[in-house]
Amino acid sequence: MPRTTELRRLSTRTAVGISWILSMSLSAAALAAPPAQAAMPGSPPLVIAQALPDNPARISPQEKEDDEREVLVIQALDQPTDLSVRDTPIGDAIKQLVEKTGIETVIAQGTFALLPHGAQTRLSSSFQNKPLREGLNALLLPLGLQFTPTSRGLVIEPSAPLRRIARRSAWEEVETLALLRHRPWSDQLFDSLSFQFQDTAGGDLEDHRKTLKRLADAVGVGNAAEVLELACEQYGWTWYPNGDKIVILSKARQIERQLDQRVDLRYDQVSLKDVLLDLAQRANVLLRMDGGVLTTLPQQGNDRFLLNVQNTTIRQVFDLVAGQTGVSYIIEPDGVRLTVGVAMPTSTSVGSDLARAASEAYRLNPIVGQITFQSDDGASYSFFLRENDFPPEINELRKLRMRQSVVELGHSLKAEQPRD
Repeated sequence: MPRTTELRRLSTRTAVGISWILSMSLSAAALAAPPAQAAMPGSPPLVIAQALPDNPARISPQEKEDDEREVLVIQALDQPTDLSVRDTPIGDAIKQLVEKTGIETVIAQGTFALLPHGAQTRLSSSFQNKPLREGLNALLLPLGLQFTPTSRGLVIEPSAPLRRIARRSAWEEVETLALLRHRPWSDQLFDSLSFQFQDTAGGDLEDHRKTLKRLADAVGVGNAAEVLELACEQYGWTWYPNGDKIVILSKARQIERQLDQRVDLRYDQVSLKDVLLDLAQRANVLLRMDGGVLTTLPQQGNDRFLLNVQNTTIRQVFDLVAGQTGVSYIIEPDGVRLTVGVAMPTSTSVGSDLARAASEAYRLNPIVGQITFQSDDGASYSFFLRENDFPPEINELRKLRMRQSVVELGHSLKAEQPRD
């Protein structure tokens, strides 16, 4: 089992502190608008929309500067450039290109971790008097990489299929990606490819191949990687190269694969929001949050999150966060959604009905407090408490004390109001 966290033995003299969560909501009465009346003959027409005066939206100086810088980068991509590298590490090749063009270029975080030999992955390329755009494609395409112009220069990053491998790629897989991005889609190419359908429902291999072929033929022209992407999209599938074959699987299953990547992480007094965003970025998944997810937690746990893990999957880290905070997560076809609720399964078989049931269960059993242990060495350990963790008589006393606190707060606020 991977080592996930280290628990220290607490002294019998441990001090315990409990803090209650007071939840209050304010509502205002809605103002009823008078009912609409039908237009009478001869009355002015009812205006549904009216053109605004000629007053273009103002652009901030920073936006204007960023736009101008990005345009300059795009224009530079059309300028002729020379480059000749042979069996050169990718980092050194990019450095030479930067020196020749003067365009600031960065390699996106996590890119080297997907290449066969990391930063020492070697490449060879030679072009003369070619637009920089073409030269970059010739340089990066064989490794499954791509570039994106920004206001600060160029960003070199993995292509979507390379990211979906979700581990260090093999040369065979990189070569397959290069082939698919270079050659146009054709019946001959399709027949030469080996496919593995992992979690597609119904039918056998031949049925799935026919379905994929039909979807791809309906896409039209394009390189094989583009056509395969669009064809899979129609059925909620996606794909990635795996050895000598191409794996076809559901998008939700692919999200699970990306969450199964192993990481070493240390969060020390980090906000929970930053922790969650960092995990999503490392897994390269879209992160969504239901309204009010973070506001339901005690402020102390929200702003001062502690976690130290080694050789642990990102999904296990999400599980640890859920266990410590009460925030649940659901794996969906396009990413991970955070919700507030009781612990629940996170596999792709979980439907929206179960998600709604979990959210309802949370509302019936909310977090109402936090217990903090202070050990002799000064370390603090906090755990959240739900309403059902207490016997009924304690809950009644808690609610009574909260109502009294609200009344006292009201008296205090009224006393502070200025008097005429």
